[in-house]
Amino acid sequence: MRLWGRTHSQRPTFSAIIVTKPTSHPAIDRLRADPRTRPLVASHRGASAEHPENTLVAFRRATELGVAMQEFDVRELSDGALVCVHDDTWARTTDWDRHSGVAELVAQTDLHTARTLNAAATAGKGHEPIPTLTEALAVMLPECVPLIEHKAGSAQRYVDLIRAEGRSDEVILQSFDWQWLAEVRRLAPEIALGALGPTTACATMTPAAIAQIRGLGASIAHWRATDLTRACVERAHAEGLLVCTYTTDDEPGWRAGQALGVDAMCTNRPAAMQAALGH
Repeated sequence: MRLWGRTHSQRPTFSAIIVTKPTSHPAIDRLRADPRTRPLVASHRGASAEHPENTLVAFRRATELGVAMQEFDVRELSDGALVCVHDDTWARTTDWDRHSGVAELVAQTDLHTARTLNAAATAGKGHEPIPTLTEALAVMLPECVPLIEHKAGSAQRYVDLIRAEGRSDEVILQSFDWQWLAEVRRLAPEIALGALGPTTACATMTPAAIAQIRGLGASIAHWRATDLTRACVERAHAEGLLVCTYTTDDEPGWRAGQALGVDAMCTNRPAAMQAALGH
C-alpha cells in the first residue's frame, strides 16, 4: 500500500466539518458486532497471495473465506469509469506493453481499452480482466464489508456510483488524501469513511491526528502497523474510532496486532491469518 498523502508540509484543516463523535453507520456497526476474535481479517487487494491482486478471482476467494473486510484500490479512467488497480500505470500488473496504442497511464485509458488488458499477465496466472468497482462490489456483498481505497478520481464520481448502486450503507471509502475525504463527507454524509495514515501532515497517530480524523467524520483510522503503539490504539478507541492496520503477512505480526488491541488487520494471506487466529 503506497502512501498518497499531501506533498507539502502544511497541515490540512477541516474547519467546515465539525463532528464531535463518529456517527453510527450500518457497515461500521457490522464490524463492531462481529463476534470473531480480534483482529478481524481484512484481505489486502483480495486474497492476493494466492491470486493476482485486485482481480475478481482474488475477491471471490476472499469472499469464500468469509473475511470481515476486503481492502482494494480504485482509480478513475479517462471516461469516468472506476476500476480496480493500485498503481498509476498498467506496467506492473498487466500486459499493456503488448497492446499497440494503449497508454501506460491508467488515467489516460478508457474502459473499453482497459478491458483489453490482462490483469493476471505479470503474475503468470491465466487471464483476468480489469474489474470495475461495480463488479467488485457484486462479488463481495453482502458477505463482507468492502473497504474501497481511493487512489485517483473525483469524490463526486465515487459518490455518484455508490449511490446509484444503492451501496451507501454497505461500504467504507478510505484515502490517504484527507481533503478528498472531507469532500466526500460534504457530498455524502451517509457514506462511512476511513482515514489512511501516516500522511505527510500526520506522521504519527497523535491526539491531534485523531482529532483531525474525527473532524472528517471518519469512523476508522487505518494505519501502517509498524507505526502504532498500544497507547495510540487506546486513544483512538477512546474517541470512538475503529483501528485497522496494513499490511501484515505472518503470525508474529498478527499476534503483535492482537497485543496492540487493533480491530482489524490487512493481509495478503487471509486464509493463513484466519487459521492462526482461530476464525
